[in-house]
Amino acid sequence: MNSRCRLVLLFLLIPVLCLATEEPTSLAAAGPRVEITNAGAEWQTLFDKLAAQGAVFSHFTENRWFPFKKIPVVLKGEMRMAPGRGMSLRYTQPENRTIIMDERGLLLRDDRGRSREVPPDPRAVSVNAALLPVLRFDQKELDKVFFLRAVRVEKAWRLDFEPRDPALVRMIGQIIVWGEDEKIRLLEFRRSNSQRIEIVIDDSQIGVVFSADELKQFFR
Repeated sequence: MNSRCRLVLLFLLIPVLCLATEEPTSLAAAGPRVEITNAGAEWQTLFDKLAAQGAVFSHFTENRWFPFKKIPVVLKGEMRMAPGRGMSLRYTQPENRTIIMDERGLLLRDDRGRSREVPPDPRAVSVNAALLPVLRFDQKELDKVFFLRAVRVEKAWRLDFEPRDPALVRMIGQIIVWGEDEKIRLLEFRRSNSQRIEIVIDDSQIGVVFSADELKQFFR
């Protein structure tokens, strides 16, 4: 698998949390710049709650938009996040497969339990290093990689993570997270208006405890 294919796989298959609803009109645009590690009490309370969610289980719908298609490719599945273990996406439609993202990289697992690692690539490692802090909401690591724009309206909020490194901008574009209270409702990877991935999450459960069998099946 060449470097370009690995990067395409990372962009298409990663990824990230939401409720099946469009973002409010008042949150349609990015907010003002906010210092990630010095955001003030209003934002710090939210950041602390996001970082303390523990393990998460959700059902999700993933919409993949491409420049050459007018309608998105739609996938459905289950998302599991576990502190120290990374994130696991179990796709159930249109086919069964699992994608595991952690500190070691990407692992593909079929419905028979057979696993295949995505060969390492320096640029892919950079993408992993950028995305994992977003999933964990690690403020110190986020501040090293991203600028942040933030806006909120009552209980709803939007966070736009803009990579500091122009090379990372070209690879993944922006990462945009919408939420309400302490729950994330929508995660988007936007390279352009015509090329983006939206992960819409339904029935999100935080602070769950995965069994030993689940950890073995969905992580490594």
